[in-house]
Amino acid sequence: MKKEIKELLDDPNTFARQIANIELSNLSFDVHEYRDKFVKQVDIVFAEKSQFNNIKEAFSAIFKKQLFDGEEWNINEEPKNTDEVWIKALKNYFINDYYPREIIYIELVEKDDFINRFKRDLSDVNVQESVIEGLLSRLKDIEPIQVKKGHVYDCIFGQSDSHYFLYEWGIYN
Repeated sequence: MKKEIKELLDDPNTFARQIANIELSNLSFDVHEYRDKFVKQVDIVFAEKSQFNNIKEAFSAIFKKQLFDGEEWNINEEPKNTDEVWIKALKNYFINDYYPREIIYIELVEKDDFINRFKRDLSDVNVQESVIEGLLSRLKDIEPIQVKKGHVYDCIFGQSDSHYFLYEWGIYN
């Protein structure tokens, strides 16, 4: 998994085309956003594995979902996958904006360390224990990798037996 994600992030042209070929309107995601009353935030995106042919497609789809949500774009107005202006914007701007080379950090994360952190971070933003347990039910037999690392920001992508997921923790204003 680590190799496949690194290949995508190292080749913005291929990654942009992969993103462009994803049709969000044909996919379903389960998005969770939690914030404390100060500045900490945890975001989690789940997508069932059965929707994708491979891990690169799943990572690209979750990225596109993040992009559309972050930019507040309507998924019913997705550009066509042949729109070269869209592909160029993905390649030259959006990929680097969301995955700047200086904070890309692709490393395997120990499963138990991730689960403990997951529980702690969600508790820190006042998520109820029952909700945390519900989210954890999708994280059986996981393989997490860190894809971005910063002093006040982390991004972990992974797969479980049933889902792909993206977990982000950060301190925001």
